[in-house]
Amino acid sequence: MSELRTEEEQIELMKRWWADNGKSLIAGLILAVAAVGGWKWWQADQQSKAEAASSAYEQLIDVMNKPEMTDEERATAKHLAATLQAEHDGSLYADYAALFEAKILVDDQQYDAAAAVLRKLNTETESVLIKEISGVRQAQVLWQQGENQQALDLLNALKTDAYTGNAEELKGDILTEMDDKDAARTAYEKAKAAFNASGVARPVIDMKLADLGA
Repeated sequence: MSELRTEEEQIELMKRWWADNGKSLIAGLILAVAAVGGWKWWQADQQSKAEAASSAYEQLIDVMNKPEMTDEERATAKHLAATLQAEHDGSLYADYAALFEAKILVDDQQYDAAAAVLRKLNTETESVLIKEISGVRQAQVLWQQGENQQALDLLNALKTDAYTGNAEELKGDILTEMDDKDAARTAYEKAKAAFNASGVARPVIDMKLADLGA
């Protein structure tokens, strides 16, 4: 009888424990299942977005690499660049899409619009490399607009590493146009040294130096 009472007492204790804790236990299990399901959904969603961005970017590259784009291809490139920036903001896909958008605008001689895209990109990107590229291209746009001094000021304030050669060569081009041959020669020499250090052949710089004379 004592053993029976003990079992009954244990069953009663279990009933009481379940009454006190059963609901919270079930709620915890539901939350745990929901968390696992939510995490898997988030991972799948991120994977889907990454694949979509990659696919759109590959299409954009294919179109931009054409020697000459038709009006339809140009419209496609603009659409893809806009889509990447809108749907994948903050990603490198969006950053490079902005660079392509600026290039299209320059080709269309919409220099102010191109400069605005590049300024926005330079401000918002977290990539040091993208900042270098967009900075050099902003200076190129200013130069094409005849704003030589502004272009030089931008280049002189720009911190570069990978694009030092491009920045210095552009300085040389601008200074040559401004007929400051000594400063142009210095810039070209810096560009040559930067390209050589990175293993990039840039023989056109030797031609530009030769054009400046001894």
